[in-house]
Amino acid sequence: MQRIFIKGVKGGIGSTSVVANLACVLKKSDVDVVAIDLDVKSDLGLHFGLKWTATKGWSNESTFVDALLHFRKDSDGVLFLPHGDNESTLDEIITTINNCKNLDYKESAWIIFDCPSHINISHYPLEENDIVIELVTCDAICHSLIYKRLQTLKSVESTWKHFFVVNRYNAASVLEFDLFSLWQSTLPFMAPFFINSDEVIKEATANRNVALNCAPYSVANDDFETLAGWLVSKAAN
Repeated sequence: MQRIFIKGVKGGIGSTSVVANLACVLKKSDVDVVAIDLDVKSDLGLHFGLKWTATKGWSNESTFVDALLHFRKDSDGVLFLPHGDNESTLDEIITTINNCKNLDYKESAWIIFDCPSHINISHYPLEENDIVIELVTCDAICHSLIYKRLQTLKSVESTWKHFFVVNRYNAASVLEFDLFSLWQSTLPFMAPFFINSDEVIKEATANRNVALNCAPYSVANDDFETLAGWLVSKAAN
């Protein structure tokens, strides 16, 4: 399976929304897609139509066999596993990631992990073919954090693919345009596109759904299709 790890370089960047929308777009290609919520906020299921009263997930079980009972399928056919309402340690998250290797899916399947922003991605059991996406927004805080992350990456012997992707881009902002242009020209791991800030994302979330289903011809959905196509090309390489 192709594994994708998605996290924000800081909190509140919208990684969960990106995971859900990306999963549904990839599913259009008629491949198996599995989304795993590793964040204690456990709100990935809300994007897939899960009621907020359904609070249980893998963190509520002592074994992964029992956790399998919490897998759900959304209307698009995406399988997802909620985190649940128990706190989870790094060791438990790592165990869950490793246990997902035993899921019975074809080699063409995609598994997408919604990762908490506060855990350094290098602590995860990453492998050569894994793709790590760190989401950023075009602001001064992310500008500082990106360069700190680059210093960290230089000190880590990594074989996985690592990229920064801009989320919630405001095309009307001169500052955001300047920052994105600067990052494009100076950063080695910056994706050559961005995901626009679009009211459709908020509307879709309010309906416990994704842009593909609520507004298939929206800018946001076009952006997620671009992201999906780009990831397919990176996976092939």
